Amino acid sequence: MNKRIISILTALLLTAVTVLGMSACGAEPKTLEDYLAESPSAQQEIEEAVSGIENSDMDVWVSYKENRIFIRCQMKSTYKKSVLKEIRRSYKKYMKKHMEEPMLQAIAQIEQETGISGVTIRVRINNGNGKKIWAATYPKQEKTEAPAEETSAEDNAATEGSDAE
Repeated sequence: MNKRIISILTALLLTAVTVLGMSACGAEPKTLEDYLAESPSAQQEIEEAVSGIENSDMDVWVSYKENRIFIRCQMKSTYKKSVLKEIRRSYKKYMKKHMEEPMLQAIAQIEQETGISGVTIRVRINNGNGKKIWAATYPKQEKTEAPAEETSAEDNAATEGSDAE
């Protein structure tokens, strides 16, 4: 299951980076969200890549807010609490080892191609019942004393109401 998600996310990011690079032209937009709004072909390519990676195990959505890319994976099955601890541990270890560097490379390339700085990617994998199994933001964000509402608002934008913990 972990290798499938890694492959899906990597394919999505490579597609997005390629499309962003091909459609870069004219004046630089203020945010990545603006850039995609001004580049319908780039957004269409990303949407097609997302629809092509959905499978019988999960649904996948991508959304954007300012300079943030949100990737949400929703498992179609709901795992029991008794196995979630091991699943979370597995995601944390595997994703750190295999996803951190590709995500950082994708962000660097997006920033270079668009001229936009401060791009982040938030990946969240939800159980079938909408509860978070695993999530990470790239580049890794330092923990701050920010109010919990800000984090909830960010996740809500990405999960469209599926933020039950």
